[in-house]
Amino acid sequence: MSFFESIPQPPPPAPPAPERRPAWVRPDTVIPGAVPAEVMLIRTGEVAVAVGSVRAYPNGFEFTVHVRGRHADDAIGYRDPFERHRHLRGEQTPHEALRLGVMYANGRRTATTARQALTLHDPGPETLVLQQGGGGGGARSWDMDFWVYPLPPEGPVTLVASWLEHGVTETRAELDGTAIRQAAGRAVILWPDEPGPESGGAWRSERITHFTSGSAPSPSPGPGQPGGADAAQP
Repeated sequence: MSFFESIPQPPPPAPPAPERRPAWVRPDTVIPGAVPAEVMLIRTGEVAVAVGSVRAYPNGFEFTVHVRGRHADDAIGYRDPFERHRHLRGEQTPHEALRLGVMYANGRRTATTARQALTLHDPGPETLVLQQGGGGGGARSWDMDFWVYPLPPEGPVTLVASWLEHGVTETRAELDGTAIRQAAGRAVILWPDEPGPESGGAWRSERITHFTSGSAPSPSPGPGQPGGADAAQP
């Protein structure tokens, strides 16, 4: 035995314990259940905003926002219509930007203008999370995914949009919360021992906002809302 082999070595360190995945994070190892739902939020002579491709998971649901412009010169341009990069820099989202909100039948609500950032800790039971995920586009077309946590209760899921840059003060459309919950029951969990988000880390670069509203009452329909005089038509 050589001299160096005679020197006792410390035992190897124990492997780190796997981190618990936060309850609000969209699972990566689940095949979601599809929800047959397409709604038109905004439609003018120049721009349109629709929601479709609704996918339900055991702990929430995801949808795609489709933004279209009629003309390349004056419709959308080569920038995110939600102005996400301003938000990530800590700047206030301009009122003229495209804004999107979600409201549940029990009054819980949030929007892309919320400024509270979530951490690895689970949110409270009254918190509604809206996470802008991947997407992109060009001069006349943008498509962006949004994640909502938790699953909605029975009843309507109200989507609210505003785009003052194009003269749209507020408009609303509804998804079926019951259909979303039923689709979540059809989701397939591939591997239940999913690792924590630190293994991938991609969620850190996304826009994550939330709002805790408690039992705020639902406002009555107004212009651009269901039942209002100028509600968006599909």
